[in-house]
Amino acid sequence: MLFYLVDDHQMFAEALKNIIEGFGYNCTVSVFSDARFALEKLKSEKPDLIILDLEMEGIGGTDMLKILSQHGLDIPVLVCSGNLTPLNMAEIKEAGARGFLRKSESIAQVKEAIIAVVEGGYYPAEFQETQSGKATKQHPLSPRQQAILTLMKSGMSNGEIADMLFLSPNTIKTHVRLMYDTLNVSSRIECLNKARSLGL
Repeated sequence: MLFYLVDDHQMFAEALKNIIEGFGYNCTVSVFSDARFALEKLKSEKPDLIILDLEMEGIGGTDMLKILSQHGLDIPVLVCSGNLTPLNMAEIKEAGARGFLRKSESIAQVKEAIIAVVEGGYYPAEFQETQSGKATKQHPLSPRQQAILTLMKSGMSNGEIADMLFLSPNTIKTHVRLMYDTLNVSSRIECLNKARSLGL
């Protein structure tokens, strides 16, 4: 099995990698300090599980979840964070996460969480019942447009975004035009500034 561990805290990530590879599942853990590197690698391989930190420089964990949902790849995601609140737990559930771990939890709990999520379940089990969407405000952009906006913020061109989301450049152009109409802007810079002012 192949797992991705996306976390910009290198010491924690390397320690967790060693712990997981020591479980005896014959699995390989690839560590990424930047979500963009992990997304790039998804073009050539499909991991069995992604373990994802929430707070990272560049593309954050919740944004990466939104991008993954637009890939059309059914990859289970387990969020592992030191800062989990009712608000961001509702957000990660809405964005498609299958469970969460606090970074303070034990090795036994890490193993339990990985088994549950890889086998198609949720962790903890009650996470499946978490009400999603109620803690988040209504977004003016569609989920695909939100993913495109996130990649625009990271500095990608339309062509690079198309490549990242496995879409055609024309599809990206259409969504960008619709975003401009929704936000009442006429350029990429105006779009990014407007999105920032609206907290998008």
